[in-house]
Amino acid sequence: VLTIEDLAKGDDIFFAATGISDGDLLRGVRYYSGGASSNSMVMRCQSGTVRFIETFHKWGRPGVTKPNA
Repeated sequence: VLTIEDLAKGDDIFFAATGISDGDLLRGVRYYSGGASSNSMVMRCQSGTVRFIETFHKWGRPGVTKPNA
């Protein structure tokens, strides 16, 4: 059995999560004409910061899903 110290030692620890479907903490991915939006959370132990990030993804621009667009 692993303890918390086995899984995450020290105080320079980050945690990140992105919502796939709606939940109590994060909204799920929302699709719209030409793209989608996602919501994420990033926590840092050392500073105690918690960030909520909303990202908009546009399909019409070159990128991972359309490298030749």
